[in-house]
Parts: sequence; C-alpha cells; structure tokens
Amino acid sequence: MVKNKKNYSAPALEKGLDILELLSSSNSGLSQAEIAKTLNRTVNEIYRMLTILVSRNYIELNNETERYQLTYKLLQISSKHQPIKSLMKKSMPVLREIAQLTNQSLHLSIYYAGKLLIIGQVDSPSQFNYSVPTGSTFDLLATSSGRVILAYQTQEERKRRLERRKLFLQYENKKLAKSKEIHSLEKKFTTKTVHEIIKNKCEVVKSLQIDGVTNICVPIFDHTNQAIAAMTIPYLQRINRTKNDLNVKDATKILKIKSLTLSNSLGFNSD
Repeated sequence: MVKNKKNYSAPALEKGLDILELLSSSNSGLSQAEIAKTLNRTVNEIYRMLTILVSRNYIELNNETERYQLTYKLLQISSKHQPIKSLMKKSMPVLREIAQLTNQSLHLSIYYAGKLLIIGQVDSPSQFNYSVPTGSTFDLLATSSGRVILAYQTQEERKRRLERRKLFLQYENKKLAKSKEIHSLEKKFTTKTVHEIIKNKCEVVKSLQIDGVTNICVPIFDHTNQAIAAMTIPYLQRINRTKNDLNVKDATKILKIKSLTLSNSLGFNSD
C-alpha cells in the first residue's frame, strides 16, 4: 500500500503516462519533437519511451507523417474493465433492436480525456445508412452525445470536463481551438441548454457535423445514477419513405423507452 505518494516516484512510468495522455488529446498525432517540447523533456529521453510504447503496441508511428498516434490497445483494455464490459454487453443488443425498429443506424459513446469517444455502432438495416466508426473521437460540444453527457454531470464535473476539452482542442488543432466557431459552441452551451436537455430527457437537433442529419440523443445511466454514456440516432429523412421508416417523434419515443430499459439493466434507479 502506498503510504504517501509524495515520498514515492516512478519517473519512467510517469513519463509514459504523460505521453499516452498527451496523445489521447490529438486525433492527428504528434511528432517526437512536439511531444518532447510539450512535456518539457529532451528528445532523447522521449525517444526511448516512444520506442517502448510502440513495441508494446500502445502507440504507432506513421512513417509518412512521422507522427505518433494511440492505437486501439487502451480501448481494448478498457473494454475488458467490468463497467465498460458490462455496458457494451448490455448495450449492443439494444442498439441492434432499435436499429430494426427505427430503420436507422445508432452509436454509443462515452466521455474520454476531454473528448467524445464512439465505443459501439450498429448500421441501419436499410440500404441508406449513416454510420460513425467505432474509435472515432469528436469535440464534446459539437455533438449531441457530448452535450447530453455533459448536461447530466454536476456543475463542478462539467467545468472540469470542459477545461479538459480545451486541452484536447489545443493539441488537435490550435487554430481551431481559437476559432470563433469553437467559442460560439461554448457560449451556446448555457445553463438553459442543460436544463432543456434534462427536462426533455434527450436532445433532438440538426447535426453540426453533417447536413441532412438530425441527431436524436439520450443518456445512459448506471447503478450510481450517473450518465455514463449516450445513445444516438443520426436520423436520416428518406424521400421515398416506407412503412418501416418512422418520423423523428416516433423514433425519439422508441429511443427513450429502450434507453431507460438499458439503464435499468445497469442498475439505474429512476425513482
């Protein structure tokens, strides 16, 4: 048992964790020099640690860009962690059922290191489909999933996650992090927005990512009554609708009912 963390240190371990956390904030990867500069380390000591992390398949080097990126190994490890494992095991059958009922695709996402991470996805049974690949990451405030998860956090936790978001954006794209669009998203995510999401128990809005898509998003709760994930239908309105195609209102109703059933199976107490 560690008695006093101030009396113990593991420089190599801390260095490796710093690198992993830094790379988790960048979708496009970082060069060896960028990593060293950001972490205030020498290029040589960073090189030794990068070599080890590559050999253990935690990160990979893009030989064309000479930039390092995270692999899916951490996601694979976390998926074996009981809470995530339980979430995935119970969520995927529900996602497949909703896809059949609504004739739409769905994805499941969680908060991860200042961004939104897609951990599960099911295609629409129809030939018209919009899907988000598992492992994709997005700006929290540019997605319904991110806003819904944030809305159900405490004010203190929401503030902490938004601060972490800024780091993610800074490492991902410094110009984007300073753009008017990003600041506009922050200003629009108000206390009123949070209250509306909680009141409606969902968010139904036009996608900020893709034209023609309406995002229908609901929270998923666990036994602690915390919103641990979000389930989203990127709804597509088909021109030649069939009897299997539901409107937004009906699709939202089904999503709410099924998400509550899923939350209850995870121990959520809605009383």
